[in-house]
Amino acid sequence: MAMESDRSTAPNDLKVQFDERGLVPAIVQDWRDGAILMLGYMNRESLDQTFQTGYVHFWSRSRRKLWKKGETSGHYLLCKRVFLDCDGDVLLVKAEPTGPTCHTDARTCFFAEVTSQGVMTTQVGEEANGGIFERLYEMVLQRKSHPQEHSYVASLMKDGPDRILKKVVEEAGEVVLAVKKEHREEIIHEVADLLFHSIVALGHCEIPMTAIQQELGKRFGQSGIRRTGPEPSR
Repeated sequence: MAMESDRSTAPNDLKVQFDERGLVPAIVQDWRDGAILMLGYMNRESLDQTFQTGYVHFWSRSRRKLWKKGETSGHYLLCKRVFLDCDGDVLLVKAEPTGPTCHTDARTCFFAEVTSQGVMTTQVGEEANGGIFERLYEMVLQRKSHPQEHSYVASLMKDGPDRILKKVVEEAGEVVLAVKKEHREEIIHEVADLLFHSIVALGHCEIPMTAIQQELGKRFGQSGIRRTGPEPSR
């Protein structure tokens, strides 16, 4: 990768703008589910080392030295891609963590929620993670452990896996019909229904969305074609 954009269409000849200390803030995001993991600072050397080694490096402002994330804990960040913001003064590093990112052993450094009543830390580690799929999964678990009257998800859980699986199959069929008709809005609606009921099924089995995202991450970039016969003659 190049540190400076080599795209002729980049606005204002975009390039990394290091500050007067030679640093640029770098936001680290889990490339699998979008969770914001941490904020660090990079200088040109740490950015070069990140590209050359594939492991995210930072410049430690307190120790004033190059820092390979995970060199002490063993919880490394494997760099996938690096993006630059429109002003050139902030990096977004998409990475795959090999363990908890925070020194507290939380998955992300952003686990303390700020509210009008102050800083709340009782729900450590979960609320800042991921996106809508994780929120839906948490809701399903909540309905499973604390059923609410008139809750659709609670009623599915109460009726057991057969009803949940019946809904998954039903929604999969609706997706097939919508795609065959090539009706965009209907496809979006039916796929959303299928994903929702699939998340309910995962909640029934208590398999978190992160497990699915990790499995897809393992498969990313690999051929989906498996040979079942002999290799062709060359």
